[in-house]
Amino acid sequence: MKFRIIFTLIYFYATNSFADASLIRDAETEKFLHQLADPIFVAADLNPQNIKIYIVNDDSINAFVSGGQNVFINTGLIRKYKTPDALIGVIAHETGHITAGHLARSSEGAEQAEGAMLLSYLLGIGAVAAGSPEAGTALIMGGNQTAQRLYMKFTRTQEEAADQHAIAYLDKLKYPATGLINLLEFFESEMIGYKDQIDEYLLSHPISRKRIDVIKIRTAEKKFSQGKEYRKINQKLQKPMDRVLAKLEAFIENPDYLLKKYQNRQDENSNYIKSVALFKKGKIDESLALLDPIIAKNPSDGFLFELKGQILFESGRIQDSVLTYSQAVKSLSAQDNAIVKVSFALAILSLKTSDQDLIKLAIKELEEAKKFEAENPLLFKQLANGYSRIGDEARSLLALAEFSLLIGEKEKCQKYAKEAKEKFNKSDKSEIIRADDLLELAKEKDGEKNNH
Repeated sequence: MKFRIIFTLIYFYATNSFADASLIRDAETEKFLHQLADPIFVAADLNPQNIKIYIVNDDSINAFVSGGQNVFINTGLIRKYKTPDALIGVIAHETGHITAGHLARSSEGAEQAEGAMLLSYLLGIGAVAAGSPEAGTALIMGGNQTAQRLYMKFTRTQEEAADQHAIAYLDKLKYPATGLINLLEFFESEMIGYKDQIDEYLLSHPISRKRIDVIKIRTAEKKFSQGKEYRKINQKLQKPMDRVLAKLEAFIENPDYLLKKYQNRQDENSNYIKSVALFKKGKIDESLALLDPIIAKNPSDGFLFELKGQILFESGRIQDSVLTYSQAVKSLSAQDNAIVKVSFALAILSLKTSDQDLIKLAIKELEEAKKFEAENPLLFKQLANGYSRIGDEARSLLALAEFSLLIGEKEKCQKYAKEAKEKFNKSDKSEIIRADDLLELAKEKDGEKNNH
């Protein structure tokens, strides 16, 4: 079974394979990671809204920061442990690199890595959205491989400094450092006999027994793991983590393997995994037969409706998917449902309909999602489609200019921005200003390209 682009969950491309690394967009997983990270960012006097978390589909156990306030977390790290302790410890450590200014004092490799990964990611998504999934896959994979070769390498001194910052943040949260210690000890043990499994992490984060011992000494007297705050945090985070682990396993692993592994288990997450596995095998009715009872038990869980909407959409049941996505959007907060709104609008615009009110609803959802997804090429591609279908050529061209800029097509961006500016009424001041901004941004990007 071949999948078209899946934006609400994990991307599947024409190969229907996750063998190579790529970046993942998933509203539920991103929300969970922010639940872990935002208190740490606040403890570090950072604004969580200014920090982007990217999920890298890579089995290696790694996390890194790059290009300012961007945190990259591998799926291998998320899946390594069944409780959030290690993830929280690693995020605290990476936040330490940000607040200690290590990025600013690093080589240009970090900026090159981020640029290679993110630009290829945007170009790849743009290619998929434009109807070339094979080209999109190649761009994304190539960008990730380039980024891996350009990983930032921190010194041992910087690593120890980041550890000290991490301990301070964890202290503020009354959270133990045992997760970070356990992970560092795992890396240390792997260095002895299985170094090939963790090369990437070791290249960017040198491990030493001294680091581990210092953390243990600094935290020896703290009994946070026995305190109410720790139990309260864990109780809050464990259920969403269990779901995220189930989701990643379901979408990453082979469906036949999963159906065999969970064939005798009937708990909620096991049935969730089997539902996704059946979906991937094209057995849609069987998939929904497992998912619907889970939804019935959790009627306010918008992410379950999102999954069902995706299953329906990907199986060609577009009208049903529209109704289901609508329920997902209503059940989620504005920030959590931004990616879902894009999927909802895509489903509406995939209908063969001339219903202007319905098309305007799709446009409304996209405009609202834009507040949180301003760098999402697919959003602007669909926005251009929506405005075109209601006869608003100026706004359609402006959206195409945004889309072209995001996927690196500077000349097209300038062309569409100029055409849009000519078609707007004088009263459309904000749109005209944005067209001018896009023209300038396209020039700047061209200048950067020429300088390189």
